[in-house]
Amino acid sequence: MTDKEKFFAQFKFDQSKVGFVGVEREQFTINPKTATIIPASCKYLDSIATRDGEIDKTRFRFGYELSACQLESKIGPCPMKDLGCWLRECDDVLSCLDRELGLGRINAELAIEDMPLDIYPDPTGRYQRITQNMPREVLSAACRVAATHVHIGMPDLAPAVEVYNNSIGHTDALIALGDHSAGKRMELYRVMAARHYPESILSVDEYYQRALSEGFIKDPRTCWALIRISIHGTVEFRMFGATDSIDQIVEWASYCHRLCTR
Repeated sequence: MTDKEKFFAQFKFDQSKVGFVGVEREQFTINPKTATIIPASCKYLDSIATRDGEIDKTRFRFGYELSACQLESKIGPCPMKDLGCWLRECDDVLSCLDRELGLGRINAELAIEDMPLDIYPDPTGRYQRITQNMPREVLSAACRVAATHVHIGMPDLAPAVEVYNNSIGHTDALIALGDHSAGKRMELYRVMAARHYPESILSVDEYYQRALSEGFIKDPRTCWALIRISIHGTVEFRMFGATDSIDQIVEWASYCHRLCTR
């Protein structure tokens, strides 16, 4: 297998999920008595692991982020019409865990400067490698921002490139739609990801060449653009902040869905 074939093999497109929507929702874990952010995602994930079979993993799953103070909920993929219901079911599960663990979560898109900078003990070692030589200001920026990511399922790489190109002209409008911090979260995101603004791609081959030049050839997840083609076989929108409102998340997803399916 050539290097180019290895790169393209990382993308898993599912024909049965074309046009489906998925949401990744990052939340900070807190001590509810003091409302301070604490590294408690391990406690949630350990508790979830003991409930295998009790949680419908076809609707939502839970995972970790670089910061040990963040818990990620992964909702879908599902038809657009089901997203609100699935988001609410996911919230109900986490609310039960909050009470059982004596912990809490907040939907803040920008944490305070002196928050803990504990790194999640990623069993693959990926986060340890990423942060090994990372300047403290970059690590702080990476830990302090939380986001809501929207995925729209694509049939293959060529149409994903076309949809990506048709979407990037809406980047500024989408940033404004998902902002709750007067631009401060995006300022911090730029510290972490200098190449954050999506640029047009003329072809699938040019996408490969860009992966080579920008260094995400071995792991497309290290492309930090606000719109990107994801290894999950989706076009991913990464500019939205955090919100308590499920209706707002559905609004964001609907906007992205229209861009990708019209």
